[in-house]
Amino acid sequence: MKKFIIFVMSLFIGIGAQAQENVSIGPIAGLSMASLRGDISDVQWNPGLTVGAFYNYSTKTNFGFSGQVLYTQMGAQRFNKTQEINLNYLQVPLLATYFLGRYGQRVRPKIFAGPNLNFLLNAKNENGDNINGDSNNRVYNPFDLGLTFGAGFNYRLSQKIWLNVDARYGLGLLDIAKNDAVNLKNHQWGIHAGVSFPLGTYNSNTGRLR
Repeated sequence: MKKFIIFVMSLFIGIGAQAQENVSIGPIAGLSMASLRGDISDVQWNPGLTVGAFYNYSTKTNFGFSGQVLYTQMGAQRFNKTQEINLNYLQVPLLATYFLGRYGQRVRPKIFAGPNLNFLLNAKNENGDNINGDSNNRVYNPFDLGLTFGAGFNYRLSQKIWLNVDARYGLGLLDIAKNDAVNLKNHQWGIHAGVSFPLGTYNSNTGRLR
């Protein structure tokens, strides 16, 4: 999995190699509304939080890339919001980004899409009790693969320091239920904001930051 992530990041870093690249990192946080679809009834959206960090790459052209590592609360509410399924994930979105407008503008609108890798940390009910069974009899699969789509903008706060704002939708692709008779998939809406700080300039000839 580590080699796969490095490969994807390298692929996108190669885009626009002839232009001057910009690399930045920063914290990100947001609010989300998640639910489950499939073999489940009487479900409502479950509010949650997202916190983490991100890596941004952009060029003087319109292309860029963002890799993120997020703690994300997902799941669903059931039975008129009296029961909660809280699924907490370590989420790794790998997002290809297309910036609108010209390089150097104070406001840069953007659209993005890409896969997200979701690693289940725990599953709890509304009382904080474990609902994922024991190590020999898990209820939920430990891994989920999804797709993320979204749009937003970057706003320059000062020289090379940017506010990053976006709204996104995450669509789960895999069945997260261990029971073969049940099919459950995640989906989630979210609004996020972060601040990016310059890490360096990528040199396409040496493959290094400076």
